[in-house]
Amino acid sequence: MASPLSVSIVHPAYSNLKKISPILHFLAGTVFLAAAIYEFRMDNRITAFCEIVIGIDVIALAFMRGFAEESTRLNAMFRLIEVVVFGGLAILAFLDQSWITVVLMAIATGMYYYVFHCERKIINSERVAVHHLGVTISNFPKDKELDWEQIHQLEALPHSITIHTIRNKTLRFEFQKAIAFDELEQIHEFCRHYLKSE
Repeated sequence: MASPLSVSIVHPAYSNLKKISPILHFLAGTVFLAAAIYEFRMDNRITAFCEIVIGIDVIALAFMRGFAEESTRLNAMFRLIEVVVFGGLAILAFLDQSWITVVLMAIATGMYYYVFHCERKIINSERVAVHHLGVTISNFPKDKELDWEQIHQLEALPHSITIHTIRNKTLRFEFQKAIAFDELEQIHEFCRHYLKSE
């Protein structure tokens, strides 16, 4: 019997997250600069200076479009910084009893934390795994598990994999690079055994 196989794929949801990453950096940088202006008016010059530096760094990263889209680890690191800063701004707003700002910063903190979680997931897995229990597909917020009973047909080619479910749903993914013949044969062996195909 074939051994489990995990292959790197180009996941559309992951690709979309990479594409919007520069926009998220720009929005965060703008908020940092606005917070710096507020802190400067409150005569907190050290905090204002730090926020200006972080804001300029994050906005500069947003304009390095191709770099921001492809550097997932760097995006995740900056996203964590953004979460910490937004969380800090929420705490400062809470101490100032500025409730609207608290709510906005808390929402921003939660949203950026979710994006951080997703980007961290991209680093760890953008894969499809074929194994004895079925097929596992990397997805947000958690991986999608398809048992063999849920799969009607599975088509594996050197450059892509297409899964047709019993509910007439089609999932198609391109491989990041063409898989070897023996890996393709492993997938076909799983199909022959569990789907009684080929």
